[in-house]
Amino acid sequence: MGMDPITIAAAVIGAAGSISSAQEQRKAGKAAQRQYEAENRRAEVQNIRSVRQQIREARLAQASMLNTGAQSGGMGGSGLAGGISSVGTQLASNMNYMQQIAEQNTAIGAAASAGAQASSNAAVYGSIGQLGGTIFSAMGGPKALATALRPKPTQYGNLEGY
Repeated sequence: MGMDPITIAAAVIGAAGSISSAQEQRKAGKAAQRQYEAENRRAEVQNIRSVRQQIREARLAQASMLNTGAQSGGMGGSGLAGGISSVGTQLASNMNYMQQIAEQNTAIGAAASAGAQASSNAAVYGSIGQLGGTIFSAMGGPKALATALRPKPTQYGNLEGY
């Protein structure tokens, strides 16, 4: 059974299109992965800056309290010690909160990255499926399959396989 040139050309074009589509979808998935990684690095830099700012503000507050205590003669008082301790406790609480936020941002980035990769894989496999469909259609589709699966009579008149 010969195939006409138009069917062959259509099958080749369809196959080439499916392969190109799969390659581009894979590239898009990798680009999305790089985007999420860059966003994660940016969030880390912002978190580091926020931590430094928190520490700076806490040190300034403690220094201001010490300065006020020294000027007023209350360096040994429990009020000054409590105030300085309170600033340290607030700093630790803020650092813990910022750490939790950083962990959640990392988890969000990882989930988004995995989703982009899965989407890319699905698109690639979809293209492979389309390629199979194109080849199936070019080879005659369901009619050719039914013909190929139909039992053929043997030389003795029996059906082959029975």
